[in-house]
Amino acid sequence: MKEFSPQEEGSAHSAFLQRIPQSEVAARLRAINEERAKWLGWKPFAEIRSMWHQIPDLNGALGLEQGSITIGEPGVLSSEDSQAIYLAAKSLCPWKKGPFRLWDTDIDAEWRSDFKWDRLSDSLPNLAGADVLDVGCHNGYYMYRMLENQPASVLGIDPVPRLWYQFNLIQRLCKPNNLEFQLWGWQEMAGWEELFDGIFCMGILYHHSDPVGLLRTLHQALRPGGFLVLESIVIPGDSTTCLFPGDRYAKMRNVWFIPTVAAMEHMLYRTRFKNVELVFNVPHTPEEQRTTAWNPAPSHADFMMPGNPQETLEGYPAPRRAMVIAQKA
Repeated sequence: MKEFSPQEEGSAHSAFLQRIPQSEVAARLRAINEERAKWLGWKPFAEIRSMWHQIPDLNGALGLEQGSITIGEPGVLSSEDSQAIYLAAKSLCPWKKGPFRLWDTDIDAEWRSDFKWDRLSDSLPNLAGADVLDVGCHNGYYMYRMLENQPASVLGIDPVPRLWYQFNLIQRLCKPNNLEFQLWGWQEMAGWEELFDGIFCMGILYHHSDPVGLLRTLHQALRPGGFLVLESIVIPGDSTTCLFPGDRYAKMRNVWFIPTVAAMEHMLYRTRFKNVELVFNVPHTPEEQRTTAWNPAPSHADFMMPGNPQETLEGYPAPRRAMVIAQKA
C-alpha cells in the first residue's frame, strides 16, 4: 500500500501562499509547513495514517440538515466504504465542533456549532466573492457553512494536527476547491498585510495572553473596509474590565483574559477598528456544549458549580458568549 503523505492532502500546495506578494513571508510559511508536516507523523495519529488510503476518495454533494453539514446520502455507499469512513472518523475522536453527517456516519460533536452560526446568520456580512480568513478554524465547520454565501476563498488556520486530519477527512469526501487549512496560529500572521476582506475569530481571544496583539494582527491582515467577526466568552457587567483567572477557569488552564462586552468593544476601538456592533450576548448553556459519544469527556455542565450554574467550579462568574462585528477603516 502506498505510504501516507501529508503533501498529497494539500499541506505543500497552498493557493494562499501563491498570492502573498511578500516573498519572504511566503518563504517563512513554507519552512514552517515543512516542519509542521512532521506533526502529522506523531504516534497518536498512527491509526488514521494506517487507514488513510482505505478511505474512499469521493466528491459527494455538500448539504445542510438541521444544522448538520452533510456529504452524500445515507444508504448509497458500499458497506466497505461506509465502514472505512466510520472507522476513520472514530479514530479522530474527540470531535469538538459539528455536527457532521458523512454518508452513513453521524458525528454528534461536543459543540452544536450551528447554534452560534444561527445567532450570527441575520447579521452575517456579505461574503460573496470575498477572501476570508478563519482564525482558530478547528475542523472547518464554519468554513463549510460559509460556502453557501459563495466566498472566493476561505483560509482556515489552527496549529492542531488532529484538526488537520478531521478537516482533510471531510475534504477527501467532497471537493470544494476554495477551502484551505494550514497548521498555523495567529502568530504566523506576521507580515500579512491587507490580504482578506473578512476575518472570523471565534472562541480564540481568551485563550491567548496577548489579546491586543492578536487584534492588531487581525487588523493589519484586513483590507480597508474589511470586517472582523469576533466571538468570545465574556463575563456579565457594564464596566470595561476583564477577569484574569488564577490556575483555571471552568477547568480550562489556557484561559487568560475574559472581558465584559464593553471591554471587548474598547479593545477593538483601541486597535483601530470602527463601527463595532454587538450581535448577541447570551448565556453559555449545556445544550450547546455537552458530552456525546463522539466526545465522551466531561463538558460544560461538569465545569459549573454543583447546584449553582451561575458560577464555575472555581467560583468565577459562569461564561456567557458574545459576538461583535467591527470594520477596518
